Amino acid sequence: MSKCLLTDGQGIDSLKFGERELPNDLSTGEVLVEVRAVSLNYRDLLVARGDYGGQYDPPIIACSDMAGVVLKTAADVKSFRIGDKVVNHPFRHWPAGKMNSNWIHTMVGGIGVDGVLIEKLVYPAEALVKMPAHMTFEEGSTLTIAGLTAWAAVVTHGKTQPGEWVLVHGTGGVSIFAAQIAKLIGANVVLTSSKEEKAQLVKDGIGIDATVNYKNEDWPKQVREITCGNGVDVVVDTGGGDILTKSILAAGYSSRIALIGNIADRSTSFKLFDVIRRQITLRGIFMESCEELTAFATACESSKLHPWIDKVFPFDEAQDAFRHLESQNHIGKVVIKLK
Repeated sequence: MSKCLLTDGQGIDSLKFGERELPNDLSTGEVLVEVRAVSLNYRDLLVARGDYGGQYDPPIIACSDMAGVVLKTAADVKSFRIGDKVVNHPFRHWPAGKMNSNWIHTMVGGIGVDGVLIEKLVYPAEALVKMPAHMTFEEGSTLTIAGLTAWAAVVTHGKTQPGEWVLVHGTGGVSIFAAQIAKLIGANVVLTSSKEEKAQLVKDGIGIDATVNYKNEDWPKQVREITCGNGVDVVVDTGGGDILTKSILAAGYSSRIALIGNIADRSTSFKLFDVIRRQITLRGIFMESCEELTAFATACESSKLHPWIDKVFPFDEAQDAFRHLESQNHIGKVVIKLK
Protein backbone atom coordinates (compact mmCIF):
# COMPACT_ATOMS: atom_id res chain seq x y z
CA MET A 1 0.00 0.00 0.00
CA SER A 2 1.13 3.55 -0.72
CA LYS A 3 0.02 6.69 1.13
CA CYS A 4 -1.54 9.38 -1.05
CA LEU A 5 -3.53 12.62 -0.92
CA LEU A 6 -7.02 12.35 -2.37
CA THR A 7 -9.28 15.09 -3.72
CA ASP A 8 -13.01 14.89 -4.36
CA GLY A 9 -13.32 18.40 -5.78
CA GLN A 10 -15.13 19.82 -2.76
CA GLY A 11 -12.48 22.20 -1.50
CA ILE A 12 -9.13 22.25 0.26
CA ASP A 13 -10.73 21.19 3.54
CA SER A 14 -11.94 17.99 1.88
CA LEU A 15 -8.46 16.90 0.83
CA LYS A 16 -7.69 13.74 2.76
CA PHE A 17 -5.01 11.09 3.04
CA GLY A 18 -5.65 7.58 1.84
CA GLU A 19 -3.88 4.50 0.56
CA ARG A 20 -3.66 2.88 -2.84
CA GLU A 21 -2.51 -0.62 -3.63
CA LEU A 22 0.28 -0.98 -6.16
CA PRO A 23 0.23 -3.72 -8.82
CA ASN A 24 2.38 -6.78 -8.14
CA ASP A 25 3.86 -6.71 -11.63
CA LEU A 26 4.66 -3.99 -14.12
CA SER A 27 3.09 -4.05 -17.55
CA THR A 28 4.99 -3.42 -20.78
CA GLY A 29 6.64 0.02 -20.82
CA GLU A 30 5.99 0.81 -17.16
CA VAL A 31 8.27 2.08 -14.39
CA LEU A 32 7.80 2.05 -10.60
CA VAL A 33 8.85 5.37 -9.07
CA GLU A 34 9.34 6.41 -5.46
CA VAL A 35 8.01 9.98 -5.36
CA ARG A 36 10.24 12.37 -3.44
CA ALA A 37 8.64 15.76 -4.15
CA VAL A 38 5.49 17.20 -5.73
CA SER A 39 4.99 20.84 -6.76
CA LEU A 40 1.64 22.62 -6.86
CA ASN A 41 0.02 24.50 -9.73
CA TYR A 42 -2.99 26.79 -9.91
CA ARG A 43 -4.70 23.92 -11.73
CA ASP A 44 -4.43 21.84 -8.54
CA LEU A 45 -6.45 24.49 -6.70
CA LEU A 46 -9.10 24.40 -9.42
CA VAL A 47 -9.29 20.61 -9.16
CA ALA A 48 -9.57 20.75 -5.36
CA ARG A 49 -12.38 23.33 -5.60
CA GLY A 50 -14.32 21.39 -8.22
CA ASP A 51 -13.70 24.07 -10.85
CA TYR A 52 -11.76 21.74 -13.14
CA GLY A 53 -13.99 18.87 -14.24
CA GLY A 54 -16.32 18.94 -11.25
CA GLN A 55 -16.39 16.63 -8.24
CA TYR A 56 -15.02 13.10 -8.09
CA ASP A 57 -16.63 10.01 -6.64
CA PRO A 58 -14.52 8.11 -5.86
CA PRO A 59 -11.84 10.71 -5.13
CA ILE A 60 -8.70 10.86 -7.26
CA ILE A 61 -5.06 11.26 -6.27
CA ALA A 62 -4.17 14.95 -6.35
CA CYS A 63 -1.53 16.86 -8.33
CA SER A 64 0.36 16.39 -11.58
CA ASP A 65 4.05 17.31 -11.01
CA MET A 66 6.58 15.06 -9.33
CA ALA A 67 10.24 14.12 -9.08
CA GLY A 68 11.40 10.77 -7.80
CA VAL A 69 13.65 7.74 -8.06
CA VAL A 70 13.18 4.67 -10.27
CA LEU A 71 12.67 1.57 -8.12
CA LYS A 72 11.83 -0.98 -10.81
CA THR A 73 11.33 -1.17 -14.57
CA ALA A 74 9.45 -3.54 -16.85
CA ALA A 75 11.70 -5.95 -18.75
CA ASP A 76 11.30 -4.06 -22.03
CA VAL A 77 12.24 -0.63 -20.60
CA LYS A 78 15.79 0.29 -21.63
CA SER A 79 15.71 4.07 -21.15
CA PHE A 80 15.87 3.99 -17.33
CA ARG A 81 17.69 2.06 -14.67
CA ILE A 82 17.04 1.51 -10.98
CA GLY A 83 18.24 4.58 -9.09
CA ASP A 84 17.68 7.08 -11.93
CA LYS A 85 16.22 10.41 -10.83
CA VAL A 86 13.23 11.35 -12.96
CA VAL A 87 10.47 13.90 -13.46
CA ASN A 88 7.13 13.12 -15.09
CA HIS A 89 5.41 14.59 -18.10
CA PRO A 90 1.88 15.73 -17.11
CA PHE A 91 0.31 13.60 -19.84
CA ARG A 92 0.75 9.85 -19.67
CA HIS A 93 0.92 9.92 -23.46
CA TRP A 94 2.14 12.88 -25.52
CA PRO A 95 5.52 11.73 -26.80
CA ALA A 96 6.10 14.38 -29.49
CA GLY A 97 4.37 16.57 -32.05
CA LYS A 98 1.00 18.24 -31.62
CA MET A 99 -1.71 17.26 -29.16
CA ASN A 100 -4.64 15.15 -30.37
CA SER A 101 -8.09 14.19 -29.10
CA ASN A 102 -6.89 10.89 -27.62
CA TRP A 103 -3.82 12.12 -25.75
CA ILE A 104 -5.64 15.07 -24.17
CA HIS A 105 -7.51 12.67 -21.87
CA THR A 106 -4.31 11.27 -20.36
CA MET A 107 -3.38 14.32 -18.26
CA VAL A 108 -2.95 13.31 -14.63
CA GLY A 109 -4.40 14.91 -11.51
CA GLY A 110 -7.76 16.02 -12.93
CA ILE A 111 -10.82 15.02 -15.01
CA GLY A 112 -10.98 11.73 -13.12
CA VAL A 113 -7.35 10.69 -13.79
CA ASP A 114 -5.19 9.90 -10.75
CA GLY A 115 -2.35 12.29 -10.05
CA VAL A 116 1.09 11.87 -8.49
CA LEU A 117 0.85 12.92 -4.82
CA ILE A 118 1.51 9.38 -3.63
CA GLU A 119 4.55 7.71 -2.08
CA LYS A 120 5.02 5.28 -4.99
CA LEU A 121 3.43 5.16 -8.41
CA VAL A 122 3.56 3.30 -11.69
CA TYR A 123 4.13 5.54 -14.71
CA PRO A 124 4.79 5.00 -18.44
CA ALA A 125 8.51 5.13 -19.20
CA GLU A 126 7.77 7.18 -22.32
CA ALA A 127 6.35 9.92 -20.08
CA LEU A 128 9.39 10.21 -17.81
CA VAL A 129 12.46 12.40 -18.25
CA LYS A 130 15.77 12.27 -16.40
CA MET A 131 15.98 15.04 -13.83
CA PRO A 132 18.77 17.61 -14.30
CA ALA A 133 21.72 16.33 -12.27
CA HIS A 134 22.32 19.62 -10.41
CA MET A 135 18.76 19.91 -9.10
CA THR A 136 17.23 18.75 -5.85
CA PHE A 137 14.04 16.68 -6.01
CA GLU A 138 12.11 19.75 -4.87
CA GLU A 139 13.52 21.75 -7.77
CA GLY A 140 13.00 18.94 -10.27
CA SER A 141 9.33 18.62 -9.35
CA THR A 142 8.65 22.14 -10.66
CA LEU A 143 9.61 21.37 -14.26
CA THR A 144 6.53 19.34 -15.19
CA ILE A 145 3.88 22.00 -15.81
CA ALA A 146 5.17 25.43 -14.80
CA GLY A 147 8.58 24.99 -16.36
CA LEU A 148 7.37 23.22 -19.49
CA THR A 149 4.58 25.77 -20.04
CA ALA A 150 7.04 28.65 -19.75
CA TRP A 151 9.45 26.88 -22.11
CA ALA A 152 6.65 26.40 -24.66
CA ALA A 153 5.65 30.07 -24.40
CA VAL A 154 9.14 31.55 -24.59
CA VAL A 155 11.05 29.03 -26.73
CA THR A 156 8.97 26.43 -28.57
CA HIS A 157 6.30 28.80 -29.87
CA GLY A 158 7.57 32.21 -28.71
CA LYS A 159 10.87 31.71 -30.54
CA THR A 160 12.41 34.45 -28.41
CA GLN A 161 15.66 35.91 -29.70
CA PRO A 162 18.49 37.69 -27.84
CA GLY A 163 17.73 41.37 -27.41
CA GLU A 164 13.95 40.99 -27.72
CA TRP A 165 11.53 42.08 -25.02
CA VAL A 166 9.41 39.58 -23.07
CA LEU A 167 6.42 40.57 -20.92
CA VAL A 168 5.41 38.37 -17.97
CA HIS A 169 2.59 38.85 -15.48
CA GLY A 170 2.84 38.34 -11.74
CA THR A 171 5.23 36.23 -9.69
CA GLY A 172 3.72 32.75 -10.01
CA GLY A 173 5.58 29.66 -11.14
CA VAL A 174 5.08 30.04 -14.90
CA SER A 175 5.96 33.74 -14.91
CA ILE A 176 9.14 33.25 -12.88
CA PHE A 177 10.25 30.37 -15.11
CA ALA A 178 9.47 32.43 -18.22
CA ALA A 179 11.58 35.31 -16.90
CA GLN A 180 14.47 32.98 -16.09
CA ILE A 181 14.36 31.31 -19.51
CA ALA A 182 14.13 34.66 -21.31
CA LYS A 183 17.19 35.96 -19.46
CA LEU A 184 19.12 32.80 -20.35
CA ILE A 185 18.39 33.52 -24.01
CA GLY A 186 19.62 37.08 -23.64
CA ALA A 187 16.21 38.75 -23.88
CA ASN A 188 14.94 41.70 -21.85
CA VAL A 189 12.08 41.15 -19.40
CA VAL A 190 9.27 43.39 -18.16
CA LEU A 191 7.26 42.08 -15.21
CA THR A 192 3.85 43.35 -14.11
CA SER A 193 2.86 43.13 -10.46
CA SER A 194 0.68 45.05 -8.03
CA LYS A 195 3.01 44.28 -5.13
CA GLU A 196 6.16 46.37 -5.36
CA GLU A 197 8.04 44.39 -2.72
CA LYS A 198 7.56 41.11 -4.59
CA ALA A 199 8.43 42.75 -7.89
CA GLN A 200 11.66 44.12 -6.44
CA LEU A 201 12.62 40.70 -5.03
CA VAL A 202 12.18 39.16 -8.47
CA LYS A 203 14.03 42.02 -10.13
CA ASP A 204 16.97 41.55 -7.79
CA GLY A 205 16.87 37.76 -7.89
CA ILE A 206 16.60 37.20 -11.64
CA GLY A 207 17.89 40.47 -13.03
CA ILE A 208 14.77 41.43 -14.95
CA ASP A 209 14.95 44.77 -16.68
CA ALA A 210 11.79 46.62 -15.63
CA THR A 211 8.60 46.30 -13.59
CA VAL A 212 5.23 48.02 -13.89
CA ASN A 213 2.19 48.03 -11.63
CA TYR A 214 -0.80 46.53 -13.45
CA LYS A 215 -3.15 48.43 -11.13
CA ASN A 216 -2.26 51.50 -13.17
CA GLU A 217 -4.72 51.69 -16.06
CA ASP A 218 -2.06 52.98 -18.44
CA TRP A 219 0.49 50.20 -17.80
CA PRO A 220 0.56 49.18 -21.50
CA LYS A 221 1.68 52.72 -22.30
CA GLN A 222 4.43 52.40 -19.68
CA VAL A 223 5.58 49.14 -21.25
CA ARG A 224 5.74 50.77 -24.68
CA GLU A 225 7.79 53.62 -23.23
CA ILE A 226 10.18 51.12 -21.65
CA THR A 227 10.63 49.48 -25.06
CA CYS A 228 11.31 52.81 -26.80
CA GLY A 229 7.80 52.90 -28.26
CA ASN A 230 8.11 49.53 -30.01
CA GLY A 231 6.14 47.29 -27.65
CA VAL A 232 7.22 43.84 -26.49
CA ASP A 233 8.05 40.95 -28.81
CA VAL A 234 6.73 38.10 -26.64
CA VAL A 235 3.97 38.02 -24.01
CA VAL A 236 3.52 35.23 -21.48
CA ASP A 237 -0.08 35.91 -20.48
CA THR A 238 -1.17 33.95 -17.40
CA GLY A 239 -4.11 36.20 -16.58
CA GLY A 240 -6.55 36.34 -19.46
CA GLY A 241 -9.50 38.73 -19.24
CA ASP A 242 -8.64 42.40 -19.16
CA ILE A 243 -4.97 41.54 -18.72
CA LEU A 244 -4.94 39.90 -22.16
CA THR A 245 -6.69 42.93 -23.66
CA LYS A 246 -3.97 45.19 -22.29
CA SER A 247 -1.20 42.75 -23.21
CA ILE A 248 -2.25 43.20 -26.83
CA LEU A 249 -1.92 46.96 -26.42
CA ALA A 250 1.60 46.48 -25.02
CA ALA A 251 2.66 44.18 -27.87
CA GLY A 252 4.70 45.27 -30.85
CA TYR A 253 4.72 44.37 -34.54
CA SER A 254 4.99 40.64 -35.31
CA SER A 255 4.83 39.87 -31.60
CA ARG A 256 3.87 36.47 -30.21
CA ILE A 257 1.38 36.22 -27.35
CA ALA A 258 1.16 32.97 -25.38
CA LEU A 259 -2.22 32.66 -23.67
CA ILE A 260 -1.77 30.33 -20.72
CA GLY A 261 -4.25 31.08 -17.96
CA ASN A 262 -7.55 32.70 -17.14
CA ILE A 263 -6.93 33.70 -13.54
CA ALA A 264 -8.37 37.17 -14.12
CA ASP A 265 -11.42 36.22 -16.20
CA ARG A 266 -12.47 33.49 -18.61
CA SER A 267 -13.66 35.94 -21.25
CA THR A 268 -12.32 39.12 -22.77
CA SER A 269 -12.77 41.52 -25.65
CA PHE A 270 -10.30 43.41 -27.77
CA LYS A 271 -10.18 45.25 -31.07
CA LEU A 272 -9.39 42.80 -33.83
CA PHE A 273 -7.62 45.47 -35.83
CA ASP A 274 -5.08 45.86 -33.02
CA VAL A 275 -4.06 42.26 -33.71
CA ILE A 276 -4.33 42.44 -37.50
CA ARG A 277 -2.53 45.75 -37.97
CA ARG A 278 0.47 44.68 -35.92
CA GLN A 279 0.43 41.09 -37.22
CA ILE A 280 0.26 39.64 -33.73
CA THR A 281 0.23 35.86 -33.25
CA LEU A 282 -2.03 34.71 -30.40
CA ARG A 283 -1.54 31.09 -29.36
CA GLY A 284 -3.05 29.03 -26.58
CA ILE A 285 -0.45 27.11 -24.58
CA PHE A 286 -1.41 23.87 -22.84
CA MET A 287 2.04 22.55 -21.93
CA GLU A 288 4.00 20.71 -24.63
CA SER A 289 5.17 17.22 -25.56
CA CYS A 290 7.55 14.96 -23.63
CA GLU A 291 10.09 15.67 -26.35
CA GLU A 292 9.96 19.36 -25.41
CA LEU A 293 10.18 18.54 -21.69
CA THR A 294 13.37 16.63 -22.47
CA ALA A 295 14.74 19.65 -24.34
CA PHE A 296 13.84 21.92 -21.43
CA ALA A 297 15.46 19.62 -18.87
CA THR A 298 18.60 19.52 -21.02
CA ALA A 299 18.67 23.33 -21.20
CA CYS A 300 18.27 23.54 -17.42
CA GLU A 301 21.19 21.17 -16.86
CA SER A 302 23.42 22.94 -19.37
CA SER A 303 22.73 26.37 -17.88
CA LYS A 304 22.56 25.14 -14.25
CA LEU A 305 19.21 26.91 -13.89
CA HIS A 306 17.68 26.66 -10.41
CA PRO A 307 13.89 27.04 -10.15
CA TRP A 308 12.60 29.63 -7.68
CA ILE A 309 10.95 27.77 -4.78
CA ASP A 310 8.97 29.83 -2.29
CA LYS A 311 8.32 27.22 0.39
CA VAL A 312 8.55 23.47 0.95
CA PHE A 313 5.93 21.68 3.08
CA PRO A 314 6.17 18.17 4.56
CA PHE A 315 3.72 15.60 3.18
CA ASP A 316 1.61 15.65 6.36
CA GLU A 317 1.02 19.41 5.88
CA ALA A 318 -0.22 19.12 2.29
CA GLN A 319 -3.42 21.06 3.02
CA ASP A 320 -1.33 23.97 4.30
CA ALA A 321 0.65 23.91 1.06
CA PHE A 322 -2.59 24.29 -0.92
CA ARG A 323 -3.67 27.17 1.33
CA HIS A 324 -0.33 28.91 0.89
CA LEU A 325 -0.68 28.68 -2.89
CA GLU A 326 -4.26 29.97 -2.64
CA SER A 327 -3.10 33.01 -0.63
CA GLN A 328 -1.05 34.23 -3.64
CA ASN A 329 1.62 35.44 -1.24
CA HIS A 330 4.21 33.16 -2.81
CA ILE A 331 6.89 33.82 -5.42
CA GLY A 332 7.63 30.97 -7.79
CA LYS A 333 6.69 27.46 -6.70
CA VAL A 334 5.18 25.77 -3.66
CA VAL A 335 6.41 22.21 -3.08
CA ILE A 336 5.42 19.21 -0.97
CA LYS A 337 8.28 16.97 0.16
CA LEU A 338 7.43 13.30 0.61
CA LYS A 339 10.80 11.95 1.71
